[in-house]
Amino acid sequence: MTTVTGGPSLILEGFRLLWRPDIRWLVVVPLLINIVLFVSATGFAAQWLQSWITAITASIPEWLQWLAWIIWFLFAVLALAIYAFIFTIIANLIGSPFYGVIAQRIIASETNGKQSNDAVNQHFLKTAWQSVLREVHLIGYFLPRTVGVGIVSLILSFIPVVNLLAPIIVTSWAAWCLCLQYLDYAADSDGVKFRDLRKKVSANRLNSIGFGISAMLASAVPLVNLVILPASVVAGSLLWCRQHRD
Repeated sequence: MTTVTGGPSLILEGFRLLWRPDIRWLVVVPLLINIVLFVSATGFAAQWLQSWITAITASIPEWLQWLAWIIWFLFAVLALAIYAFIFTIIANLIGSPFYGVIAQRIIASETNGKQSNDAVNQHFLKTAWQSVLREVHLIGYFLPRTVGVGIVSLILSFIPVVNLLAPIIVTSWAAWCLCLQYLDYAADSDGVKFRDLRKKVSANRLNSIGFGISAMLASAVPLVNLVILPASVVAGSLLWCRQHRD
């Protein structure tokens, strides 16, 4: 699995596996909830993006006008990264009871049935509740650090030339968070603590960032982001089994 192709190939495989009979209903229920969230969030994000980019490009000094289109593009990417990140965090909290069970079923199939689907079904409610608690723990990790990254990036965005670093910083952080997010369902299912997951992912940082960027780009595409969440859970579970699982 290479850094460039590994992430997208896992996401595509995740899409293909979504419609397995034992997974399908776990996708449909949170999907209906996320449709309502998507309609509301996209309308707000579109207005915010237009006014924000207009304000940023208007502040560009005359001697940098020839770079205006590059700066516009970078900040459009930054805005999409923020939108994808926030939408994903909220939607994952809503879908976490279902996604934890999806991860267990993917692990069961990847390990040739060593963890049977019957056992998964018997502990459905326990797994669902555990996934919600773990998701709250993840938000506690992500939120203060994301605020810090956002403040640093906001400060940098007002410094000519240096402001080109802001989209890179935010995009890298968002990709890191999404990678951890989607690997964590499988890690939690295997009883691996979040701090141990971070160590495992850090040991394969390039592949991990590549997977996170793939999930982030797909999350920023309207309509696709409605099904990218469970597809990324499947992809993250596959990545966990094939690269990080002991």
